[in-house]
Amino acid sequence: MKLKMGKLLCNSESPETEIAAVLTQFKQLYEHYGEQRQQEVHFHLAQLERLMLPTKNTKMVLWTIAQDEMYSATPDPVAGPSLLSILTDEVGFTDSQIAKLSEHRDKMNRLTDDLHRSLALLRKLKKSVDENQRVFASKMQTVQSALTPKVHACTVKFTFLSMFVSRHIVRACDRLSVVQRHVRPQLC
Repeated sequence: MKLKMGKLLCNSESPETEIAAVLTQFKQLYEHYGEQRQQEVHFHLAQLERLMLPTKNTKMVLWTIAQDEMYSATPDPVAGPSLLSILTDEVGFTDSQIAKLSEHRDKMNRLTDDLHRSLALLRKLKKSVDENQRVFASKMQTVQSALTPKVHACTVKFTFLSMFVSRHIVRACDRLSVVQRHVRPQLC
């Protein structure tokens, strides 16, 4: 992609339409507001949401502990025994273990509330990111529409060249500082 753009720019006879087509592909792949980048951001935000959600086992524990005494005490003749009473029978919870679990009810309810607030913040972040990318794309389109495809491609090429040069200058400075650290002690 970058080579193709470079070749088109080197050829003074390259048609503007061909340069524009390459620029469109470039924007979709590499620009801040491009499709590829938006898909990656959505993927990572979805992964974050998935990782924030409790597992089925954790949900079951949270739900069981969150039940108040009225729900978990005597079995309902219509609905049958409560989950806690089933667990008591099947697992063998003692009264003291059930009491200890019940002590954590308020903390677990707060934890669940915190999780709901965190997920709401994540949804708000998703909307904000989408809006930011939409506005940024619109502003960049306005700026880029003032340029011919060839001039736009030259600015992209210049940006890449300056990033390349600055990256190599930083690496050279890093190497120089390593050399200086090793040479100074030997000179003393």
